[in-house]
Amino acid sequence: MTHHPTVLDTAAGQAVRREDLTSWRLRLGSERSAAPPKVLDRLVAGFEVQVPESVLACLVRHGVLDDVTVDGTEEDVAWAADCSWSYRTAVQRHGDDAHVRLILEGVDTVATVRVDGQEVLRTDDMFHRWVVDLGVDDSAGVWEVEVLVHPVLPVARAAEAQRPLPRADIYELPYNQVRKMACSFGWDWGPVTVTAGLWRPVVVERSLAGRLDRVLLSPGWDGQALLRGSVRADGAVARARLRVSTVGADPAVLAEVIAEVVDGEASFDAVVPGAERWDVVGHGVQVLHEVEVEAVTADGAVLDREVRRVGFRDAELRQEPDAHGRSFEMLVNGQRVWARGFNWIPADVAPERLARRHVRALVEDAVAAGATMLRVWGGGVVESEDFYDACDELGVLVWQDFSFACAAYPEDDQQVERVRREVADAVRRVGHRASLVLWCGCNENLWGHEDWGWKEALGDGPWGARLYHDVIPAVLSRLDPDRAYVPGSPFSPASGAHPNDPTQGPTHHWDTWNEVDYAAFEGKSSRFAAEFGWQAPASWPTLVDALGGEPTGASDPRLARLQKAYRGMQSLARGVAEHLPHLPEDGRGWYLATQLVQARAVRASIGRFRSVHETCSGALWWQLDDCWPALSWSVVDVAGRRKLGWWACAEVMAARTVLPTADGVVDGLTLVNDLPGQWSARGSLRVLTEGGEVLLTEELETVVPPDGHAVLRPSELPAGADVVVVDLDGRRAARWLTADGGLTHAPARVCVRLGAVEAGRAVIEVEAVDLVRDLVLLAETAPQLRESRVDRQLVLLLPGERVVFTVTGPGVAELAPDAWPELLGAGVELTVLPGAES
Repeated sequence: MTHHPTVLDTAAGQAVRREDLTSWRLRLGSERSAAPPKVLDRLVAGFEVQVPESVLACLVRHGVLDDVTVDGTEEDVAWAADCSWSYRTAVQRHGDDAHVRLILEGVDTVATVRVDGQEVLRTDDMFHRWVVDLGVDDSAGVWEVEVLVHPVLPVARAAEAQRPLPRADIYELPYNQVRKMACSFGWDWGPVTVTAGLWRPVVVERSLAGRLDRVLLSPGWDGQALLRGSVRADGAVARARLRVSTVGADPAVLAEVIAEVVDGEASFDAVVPGAERWDVVGHGVQVLHEVEVEAVTADGAVLDREVRRVGFRDAELRQEPDAHGRSFEMLVNGQRVWARGFNWIPADVAPERLARRHVRALVEDAVAAGATMLRVWGGGVVESEDFYDACDELGVLVWQDFSFACAAYPEDDQQVERVRREVADAVRRVGHRASLVLWCGCNENLWGHEDWGWKEALGDGPWGARLYHDVIPAVLSRLDPDRAYVPGSPFSPASGAHPNDPTQGPTHHWDTWNEVDYAAFEGKSSRFAAEFGWQAPASWPTLVDALGGEPTGASDPRLARLQKAYRGMQSLARGVAEHLPHLPEDGRGWYLATQLVQARAVRASIGRFRSVHETCSGALWWQLDDCWPALSWSVVDVAGRRKLGWWACAEVMAARTVLPTADGVVDGLTLVNDLPGQWSARGSLRVLTEGGEVLLTEELETVVPPDGHAVLRPSELPAGADVVVVDLDGRRAARWLTADGGLTHAPARVCVRLGAVEAGRAVIEVEAVDLVRDLVLLAETAPQLRESRVDRQLVLLLPGERVVFTVTGPGVAELAPDAWPELLGAGVELTVLPGAES
């Protein structure tokens, strides 16, 4: 759950108090014709709400709506978006003459705020922080507060009728006409759940003499730790005092600076001696420091206080002309960081419902797969404090889009003012974060204007360019000047260049999924590959829950509601047809086949971009997470279960790894080293037939410099070679020389032995008789093992080799011994030798 970013000392005598206003009553409003009669009485009576909580989340919690993140349908929840909803609460008066403000951190989206029956505010922006001045608390009693949330779709449709603006063709609803999270109107991986309500905290602020109205902090490093900041204050605040301390059981003060407040403003530049530097995961330690900012009167009394955590680092986006075009490299502390990672979408259809532990687990999954960067996509929101806490603490760089995606947007004066406020709010809330290294204006809008028919439809009319090129960077230059900004993704900085020019800027690669095949990645180039992907279904237990039973196969009509991509099922089938002998007709076979193909697409795509290691500086897979039980491009599903694609990511995104591709070398593999120290690697290279006959063996010994790579290839290529296998320092990769369509896909024989089985743990040993490609243990397909985890997947075994799978979780002791071999799968048909299992 999102929490208020400011941590306050509420000790006796402090002149400002802030308290989350959590207890509200939610009732159906006057616009109610869409509400089902069978629940009308309950809706009119209302429900207790713990804000932040949207209408959708509240109705799910009280059993009025089924949960689309588990097994509910978007059609069944749609009526809630067509109603108005009233949030009511009371703010206690104390009669202490405090100046009281009501701070609404996030209202989704169109609402009227009333205090004691009088309208005081109208909201029209989900991303803005709204403030209501309640006045002076000079009497006993309460302020009665109501937030009446109106349906947003009529507002969007009215704007669309007055001023049509194009969107990506697959999106029917006019999400671009209102300032609301675009993906709640449906996306090619998510449902239509047009949320509404109080989705971020509501805070009551009581000030007796003066307060901090805004604190901006910008940590940096220039041979030493630096902290730039500014404060806006009011009332009797004469000075702002800043104190920087270490974090721990015995904190030490490293620096203290006092700045005079003039006309309500103060600024400071502090050197912080003795501070340690924050660095990226794998490159250094994630040292965080506590910064305390106090508002002080002329006689030294502390009126207000904010505490935040910062990390000191130097971050720079380098875009320089070179022989290949123009670089797009992220440097942290003077070193290029090869940005391995993922795109991040809202991980719940109601983002406020996300538990802190779930957000942390997703970021940990990204790190475990080798990620150094997450891109927060522009169809969602500027992410939560829980997300940024995890990234700061784990050393993950963040690329943060502003909330514009796949559409033309208005540029009128009201819109410009909205966007200015949004940017200022975002900087106030997360601008101090060490992990945040790049702001981005929009997702695919520059590309859309160029290639999707918008220019022809709009002529010289506005479409958002002013926002991305002028409005947003102007606010950032004033409030956050030290952090890099690009107007969009994809984006080319050279005048007149195509937005998706692979020789410069970030690029998106979707022809592979939409039109051709993942094998086409072999010839792609990019300076920074910001989006590309391949689909697979959610994990088996998640899918079974969503469908109300096991899928029967690719043609199961129940799958259709979970597939939102245009021609998505055809693309899934095409991928299987290109790379496996046939599309299985049964549900489990289809599940395995599509999961395997996604995993191989991960290897082909990320492997390609990392193999052009010097000219490309980043590869961000689309996408890490999901918001419902989708057939989508995610590698971790909505329940937090890993797909086989996640395991492929862990192979090809490791800081030091062997990649199954090499630039311009048809029989080569690439050794990459993204770590600061050199890598002295030893191992072997073998050339084999499809069945596992070894045609050539060579010993390998090579040194890879920091941020460097080396190409590995056999000294000769014997006739009949199908695959080159490289083993280095416990890492294995295979370069298939024969296309999948040219292989025989003969059944592979294995021997299986069940080892120790105890409460919560089982060991399964598999020995290969033939070459076995992408051996997996799909423990989750057994009902008893739905909550289990397997310690490895996608194993390549040469004849005579063995692998041990360890399965942990509840239910392992309940599975019959002869059922374990049935959970095995591979890229070929497996034959378990009679009597081998025990």
